[in-house]
Order: sequence, then structure tokens, then C-alpha cells
Amino acid sequence: MSSRAEVIARLTELMRGASTYRLLMHQVIADRLGLIMTDLKCLDAARDEPRLTPSRLAEITGLSTSATTAALDRLERRGFVRRIRDEHDRRRVFVESTGQHEAETARLFSPLVAATTAILDNYTDEQLAFITDFLEQLNAANAQLIRQQKAEGGSMPRGR
Repeated sequence: MSSRAEVIARLTELMRGASTYRLLMHQVIADRLGLIMTDLKCLDAARDEPRLTPSRLAEITGLSTSATTAALDRLERRGFVRRIRDEHDRRRVFVESTGQHEAETARLFSPLVAATTAILDNYTDEQLAFITDFLEQLNAANAQLIRQQKAEGGSMPRGR
């Protein structure tokens, strides 16, 4: 039998691999939609958050204001999102999905959804609740670590 440390090391290795495969799958889907990965993640935020503002999108993604504007320009040109002026404050702008590409996006994600559902069908309701709790805690920890890293500022020099 493996020690707890060995099990945790293996689990950590598997989560890292799952993260890599998930990222690569999202890249393939972004490519198929004619987007870059950043645009796909911005699109997710536009779909998931009502009354999303560009500044909130920048906060969610960690993009600079100019990078957020560039992503929104690309998404708007391709018909994925639109900017809507606030009727009460014309200076304020909201970003929303146009819904024009929802069917195509759903079709591209459907094999991933089907594979995930098939795997989850192997677990009991109690096991699913446990997995859900684990992932909620992991996501919260990751969000906190991201905030900490950003607060510490600076970045590694990029290779040339």
C-alpha cells in the first residue's frame, strides 16, 4: 500500500496532467472558433457574468486595460460579444454575449462534456459531493494564490 505522501504526490501529478490536457483541449476549441485562448476565456466570462463591464473583465482575467480592450475588439469583430451602453450612465459599458456562436461553441465542447459526464456517472451522489467540495476548495485556494501573486507584483524577465 502506498503511503499518504505517495498518494498525494500521485494525485498532484494527475491534477497537473488534467490541467494540461484541459488547457490543450481549450486551445484546440479556441483554434476551431478562430480565437486565441485569452479571447475564449473572456467569452466565458461574458457568458457567465451578467452586466459585465470591461473593467470587471480585466479584473477577472488579470489582463491590462489595453489587453482587455483588444480582446473585446476581436470578440466584437467576430460577432461573439457586443458592448452595450448603460441607459442610466452613458459612460458605463456592459459586455454581453451575442449568442450567435453559442450552438457552435456548444457543439465543439460537447465531446468534452459527454466524456466528463460519462466519467462522473461512475460515482455515487456522496462521492460527487466530495469531489465538488474538493474542487470548490481548490478553486478558492487558486483564486487566493493568484491575488497574492498579483499583489506581490513584478514578473520574471521573458526569454528572447
